[in-house]
Amino acid sequence: MGAKYWAQEIKKAERRSPKEAAARRLDRLRSVLRRIDPALANRAWREVGDSVQRITDRYTQ
Repeated sequence: MGAKYWAQEIKKAERRSPKEAAARRLDRLRSVLRRIDPALANRAWREVGDSVQRITDRYTQ
C-alpha cells in the first residue's frame, strides 16, 4: 500500500475521531515495519514503544 493510500485513510479517520486516526497511524507503522529486516523492526519498536504505549493508553480509556 502506498503513501497516498495511508494519507487518505488517516485523513478520513481524523474526520471521524482522533482515536480512530491514532489507530490508523499505528496500522501504518505496523505495515512499514513488517517489510523491513526483523532486527531493525525490533529496534524501531523498542525506540517508539513508550510513545506508542502512551498513545494506546490515551485512546483506550
